[in-house]
Amino acid sequence: MDFSRPDNARTINRLKVLSVLRKGSSSRAELSRTLGINKVSVGEIISSLIKDGLITEGEKDFSAPGRPATKISVEKDAGRVFAFEVKPRSVSVSVSDLTGRILRFEQIPKTGEEWKENTAKAVERMKGDGRARIYGSALVSVSDDIPSAIPEPVIRIPPAIAEAAAEEAKLGPLEGMLFLSWSYSLDAAVRKGDLIPLPHFPHMRVQREGACRCGGRGCLEAAAGGSALAEKTGIPTIRELVRKGAESDAVKGAIKSLAMALSEAVQALSASSVMLTGEMSALPDSSYAYLQSLLLQMLPPDRQDVTVYRATAGDKGAREGAAAIALDAFFYSRPLLDRLAAIENLSSLTSGR
Repeated sequence: MDFSRPDNARTINRLKVLSVLRKGSSSRAELSRTLGINKVSVGEIISSLIKDGLITEGEKDFSAPGRPATKISVEKDAGRVFAFEVKPRSVSVSVSDLTGRILRFEQIPKTGEEWKENTAKAVERMKGDGRARIYGSALVSVSDDIPSAIPEPVIRIPPAIAEAAAEEAKLGPLEGMLFLSWSYSLDAAVRKGDLIPLPHFPHMRVQREGACRCGGRGCLEAAAGGSALAEKTGIPTIRELVRKGAESDAVKGAIKSLAMALSEAVQALSASSVMLTGEMSALPDSSYAYLQSLLLQMLPPDRQDVTVYRATAGDKGAREGAAAIALDAFFYSRPLLDRLAAIENLSSLTSGR
């Protein structure tokens, strides 16, 4: 995109206004100050967005001295995004408004081929009366066995990235945090400026034996993945495994393997802390204490400040984070705005030489 063209510049300014309003309501004067855009241009953008039904005017704000300001907000019901999370035994479908609030959620058992048809029916139910535009979907899956009835465009997201996005939506960017998604499979990501996926983390070798789905032996996935633990314990679901098997030798052995892999990853990535996300993050405090103690035993003295945290979103993290990422990609165009900001920063640095 040529950012210097007037039409493109207006589009960018519209997106900047929406990006600010995503964080909360704001007045025209506040938008002008925040974005560095003159009040006349901001007024024209607001009028255009109201005409398009994307924002709405609220009541006047009398809290500050002087002329009362009218607060502007995103019209949350003007659009929808879908999130799909595919697991070995089920697929979940959720639909969210333009603020990322989940409006409806359904979980469909993966039995035979019926689950694909049932997923399509759930999507149709969630589309409602069709008045709200569907901007796109996010798919969280480590499998190629996915439903076909996914509203396009579609962005595919690793579980750790989706769950990290859910945590950071509440807590802000967690620089240096290593996110470990622990469910039927393992996945990892680290915040180093951007959220960076770590696709090879589940296949770090932590034991001599144990066949892994990647074709290797001794991988962390084979030692600690939820599917491997279900096979070892005979407990078929993660929820039951957390409730009934937390103190089992299999889970304790998995925690030892996790500690070994995390100690290597924390040092290699200079990560500051670790956060467990996914369904297995619901393990009791005693499991976290055990993991923390093992990790500190394996880390050198100068890394004894590394702490293991529990995710706040629990098993909702993937769909909440997926909705936020879908909104960023298809409505707020955050990747484009981030690219523009990087260009502006580079231009500022080079012009200041």
